[in-house]
Amino acid sequence: MNKIPPVYLGTVLPELNRWKRGSGEISFKMSDWAQRITDDGFDGVELWQYHATDVDPEEVDRIRTGPCPVKIFNAYCSCDPEDAEERRTISELAVSLGAEGMKYNSGKEFDRHDLYVEAIKDWRAMFPEDFRLMCECHRGSTMADTQLANETLDRLGRENHGMILHGMDNDDATVRERFAAYGDRIQHIHANLSQKGLMSEQAVCERLEFLTAQGFNGTYTIEFTEGMRDGLTQEQLYENAVRDFKRLKTCMEKVFR
Repeated sequence: MNKIPPVYLGTVLPELNRWKRGSGEISFKMSDWAQRITDDGFDGVELWQYHATDVDPEEVDRIRTGPCPVKIFNAYCSCDPEDAEERRTISELAVSLGAEGMKYNSGKEFDRHDLYVEAIKDWRAMFPEDFRLMCECHRGSTMADTQLANETLDRLGRENHGMILHGMDNDDATVRERFAAYGDRIQHIHANLSQKGLMSEQAVCERLEFLTAQGFNGTYTIEFTEGMRDGLTQEQLYENAVRDFKRLKTCMEKVFR
């Protein structure tokens, strides 16, 4: 019998200005939603960086002391050597909010990858030993190359670094390839259950069983949902996220109990 994995809400999901990051134009304050997110059953949030940086110190305090814990910090710092101070500032902020892990991405220039590796090593040293610093390996970044990412894990020290997988919407072959390369370094899943309509219970249960068979026993974030590019309101996006969350949790109850 396996323990039911935690499932978080990515606060980027209902953020209407998610593609304007760094503009100072956030569409809601996390603290205004914290109680509702908790009441709807989420185990915490993966906090979008700008919900903690494009706000006043009082809002940061409200997030820190509020009813919904920050479990993962969704960072957008660059891995360029010249941005070390920004990485330090964001690291201190994440730890102060109680985050247990952080999502990041490497840069896009392959001729600077060695510099990114050294920056990531220094970045990891800023966190407690049990902190999960996890690369999303997003499309367009150097770490999206599975072979290069695997080699980079060896250079970084695999035991101190993690990976994030888009584990619900990638095909089986891609998931197998990533687990073959990264193994138990895949510590977290960004879950999208409704890219083309909500996945059926059977499909979700089968995918959970498949991920478990690959050795996955980490955490999940509902990070994307149906309608995010279709002009839905914030309320509609959030309702879709709750629907997806409930489907995922229902299937977890079936698969893990």
